[in-house]
Amino acid sequence: MIWFHLITALMAIGLGSINLARAKGTPQHRFIGWCWLVLMVGVTLSSFPIQELNPGHFSWIHGLTVITMISMAVALTAIRKGKVRLHAGCMIGTMTGAVVAGLFALAPGRFISIQLGYG
Repeated sequence: MIWFHLITALMAIGLGSINLARAKGTPQHRFIGWCWLVLMVGVTLSSFPIQELNPGHFSWIHGLTVITMISMAVALTAIRKGKVRLHAGCMIGTMTGAVVAGLFALAPGRFISIQLGYG
């Protein structure tokens, strides 16, 4: 499950970065946005079985997952209602959170750092 989580997260960060850098409101932006959303749903749902910090229990990181899910729902609702600034803020916040979470995943002793041979 950790590998699925990692791969979908990396793909989502890549697509999200592309979407943040490109023109907004275009058909390509919407298509990439939907692909990003599907990937992020995979990232968030796959995070729940990962309980490396507190085996058998959820940790504070799972709280961030819930916040991410709420932010994505707010962003989707906002853009459908024409609230572009709210949508943009939620997307930028979610992307920032994903990058920060990824950096924490590289911390010594975490699964990813161990797999990369420096944890």
